[in-house]
Amino acid sequence: MSAMVYMMVLVILGFWPTYFRHLFTDFPFRHWIIHTHAVIFIGWLLLLLVQVSLVAMGNTKFHRKLGVVGGFYGILILIFGLAAAIIMPLARIESGDWTLERGASFLIHPLGDIFVYVGFFIPALYYRRKAEIHKRLILIASLMLVFPAVARMGMEQVAMYIVWLIPLITSTTLDIILKKRIYLVNIIGVAVLILSVIGRYYFSSTELWLKIGRYLLSIF
Repeated sequence: MSAMVYMMVLVILGFWPTYFRHLFTDFPFRHWIIHTHAVIFIGWLLLLLVQVSLVAMGNTKFHRKLGVVGGFYGILILIFGLAAAIIMPLARIESGDWTLERGASFLIHPLGDIFVYVGFFIPALYYRRKAEIHKRLILIASLMLVFPAVARMGMEQVAMYIVWLIPLITSTTLDIILKKRIYLVNIIGVAVLILSVIGRYYFSSTELWLKIGRYLLSIF
């Protein structure tokens, strides 16, 4: 439960200067898809909070029923995440704030977030009857979606990774202390999350990706 609250705080703090603060001053200031994406993602974190609370109260029956809704909700995250990933750089390019090259370079980051999210969300659905694996996969998938907020906080790289991965680090630490074991899924999760972010930063400026990014933006 604390992990979900922590992630909500990260999202609010990270996007406060560029998004949430403006909701009280010059709303609407973004494309409706961006607002819808924001509402859906906050709803996702709230849904996870409810799900964790249900398990804590022992109401696993309703938790499983609500999990069906969560499965479809996860698809909404995918759809509007992809839409927002395209809309944001296009809007910056059309306004003159960004060049086409910068928009194409940026595109790898939100698309990469969605790709990694799907890579953990689908296995989470598959392992839904294995609670220990399922909940860790959901946590990892959600952490990938939180990264854009943490990246906006302006921290040094090491500090950024620590702040971002605290829920996963805490989960692994508690496993060692309380269960005397380490879940492989946690190790894979940490490795994939960090390497995916680092890899994207290096690959985003290559001519190969810029060509792909320009092509994707040209479609819309």
